[in-house]
Amino acid sequence: MRIRYRGHSCVEIQGDHHILIDPDFTHEPDSGVEYICITHAHRDHIGRITEVPAGMVLASEDVCEIVETKGIPHERLHPVKPGEQIDNIKIFPGFSMVSGAWYALFSLMFRWRLPDPGGTPLSFLIEDEITLLHIGDANEAPLAEKPDLLCLPWRESPVRSESYKNTLVDMANSFSARYILPIHYDLNHTQADPHEINGRTKAVVLNGYDWYEFLNKNLVR
Repeated sequence: MRIRYRGHSCVEIQGDHHILIDPDFTHEPDSGVEYICITHAHRDHIGRITEVPAGMVLASEDVCEIVETKGIPHERLHPVKPGEQIDNIKIFPGFSMVSGAWYALFSLMFRWRLPDPGGTPLSFLIEDEITLLHIGDANEAPLAEKPDLLCLPWRESPVRSESYKNTLVDMANSFSARYILPIHYDLNHTQADPHEINGRTKAVVLNGYDWYEFLNKNLVR
């Protein structure tokens, strides 16, 4: 099994299946994607989905409807709900902030636009040589799972940024993951340094865009 970060919230996994999560990538994924998992429908999570020519889309029903308006054929859409499992992909509730008055206000103040429709958020657990949990860009995720690897959204907050980062670290530590893959740190409006995570968790932090390979739950390269 191998994984790598592709920019924004996008993670690519090759193992039992070739999986792409949140396809708004800044670095191209390999061809041959089998499944595209979408945590929610904001543009920094689905912005380049039409550039992925293959793969079944796994997302909430309302997110699938949004994706279809972008040009993805209906036959590639597979609406899913928490509690379901597709091959080695388990679906859990999502906690990404997708709506609400405060969210709209912050979007107007710091992005100068209203937020995109987000749909119903989901989280995804990939079971392979290791278990990988992707929670979108949530800053809390009250799930009982203990994944081997957590994809941790790391970013600046427009207000009380250090307190916000402490919340992210507390959440990461609650999962007791052996490995953390920082994601979502390279958006212009919330850009952050993933090296700040080092020393604040017992997990091994996997920075950068290169492949990381795992065998028997151990990082081998």
